[in-house]
This record gives sequence, C-alpha cells and structure tokens, in this order.
Amino acid sequence: MSEWLKKDLWSTRGKDYMVQISRHTVGTSSYAPEEGVNRWAVYAYIYPEHRHFKRFEGSDMWQEAASALPLHAGPSYLRIHRDDDGNITSYQVGADYHHLYDDRFADYADLEDAYEVKRDAQELFDWLKPLDEEQ
Repeated sequence: MSEWLKKDLWSTRGKDYMVQISRHTVGTSSYAPEEGVNRWAVYAYIYPEHRHFKRFEGSDMWQEAASALPLHAGPSYLRIHRDDDGNITSYQVGADYHHLYDDRFADYADLEDAYEVKRDAQELFDWLKPLDEEQ
C-alpha cells in the first residue's frame, strides 16, 4: 500500500506579494530514524507590480535580490512562475528549516509549536510591505 504524506499551507497576502508557510511530512529516515518527520519552509511570492520584482535576474538562487530577503539561513529555493505566453507572473523565493542545528523543527507538527517559523514569515511579510501600506 502507498504511504500518504501530509502537507499544510498557511498564506497571507499583501499588496503585490504573498508569504506562505509550508509544512509537510516525510517518511522516517533509515539514515537518522530518530529525526522527526516534519519539514518546514517559508516562501515569498513576489508579483510583477512589487517594487522588489525588478531586482530579480533569472533563476540564480544566490542572486542579490533573493539574498536580500530575510530568510532563515538564506534562500534555499527560487522558482520563476510563468503564464502560458512565457511572461513571468511571480518569483517564488523561500527557505527551508532543515539545516545543521535545525533538528528541533522536524519535531514540530503544528504552527503553534513552530512559532519561530511563523515569526520569520511575519518578518518577511513586513519586509516586503510597501512603505505606504497600512501597518
């Protein structure tokens, strides 16, 4: 029988951007069976009208535009989303919480436990917020 794994998403939208928290489960590792099965990530979706959009150049994850974002341990994901005509509709930039010394995150099964992830997502949201948008 297939192993079904779960994924949860929490999203909040700002003007011309969205921030998303993702948690999914993985199977128990044969390499590190004591490691938790939860994997967390935070993503920003930056749309063409956003002031930061024009700073991106291609899909290099380590470019200045991606590295400037306040992400946990820096960016570890960058994806360009396009419409059917090939026009860029958003840059999705994110960071996972599965680095050296991040073991605790693998044990957090809900957003309440992963308060650091939520705090980081809020910091990213606030960083992307236009100066003229209400606090």
